[in-house]
Amino acid sequence: MARKVAAVALSGALLLSAPRLSAQRGLEYEVKAAYLYNIVNFVTWPRDAFPGANDPLDVCVFGADPFGRLLDSAMQNGTANKRPVQVRRVADIAGLAMCEVIFVPGGNTDRIDQVLRATAQRPMLTIGESPDFLRRGGTIAFVIDGGRVRFDVNRSAAAAHGLTLSSRLLQVARTLIGKAAE
Repeated sequence: MARKVAAVALSGALLLSAPRLSAQRGLEYEVKAAYLYNIVNFVTWPRDAFPGANDPLDVCVFGADPFGRLLDSAMQNGTANKRPVQVRRVADIAGLAMCEVIFVPGGNTDRIDQVLRATAQRPMLTIGESPDFLRRGGTIAFVIDGGRVRFDVNRSAAAAHGLTLSSRLLQVARTLIGKAAE
């Protein structure tokens, strides 16, 4: 089902606008799962980010998981930059070491700084949904704007993590802050 939502919401290979959200929280997270799948395909990690050429890209949800099976369904049999995508749930800071993408749900606002400190200087894409996520140093923040799921991007955070964000991803972001790597 999540792939059908992604197909409807995609223009080309990237989501341009997500369907209007109803009061159903499940639809919100179905759209966010589809966004996550598409976002990882428009990020380039440094060559040394993975121990081996065939290692998977690990997408981790930190703390309480608002997705349930929606994220697993969206990522099932998926690839990103020719790597298989694997979903993990991580309960503690030590578990973040195995992740390339870390989603920090809104309910974990008290632990955002811990996550960002633990991932500093590492090639990790941090994605959250708290209003101050980018200001605190996160890379991508989901926002609800006019009843639609959108996202904002902190280019400085991406550059600090050694990540390259595709211009196609940046074009559909609602807001860009910071400067990209030169």
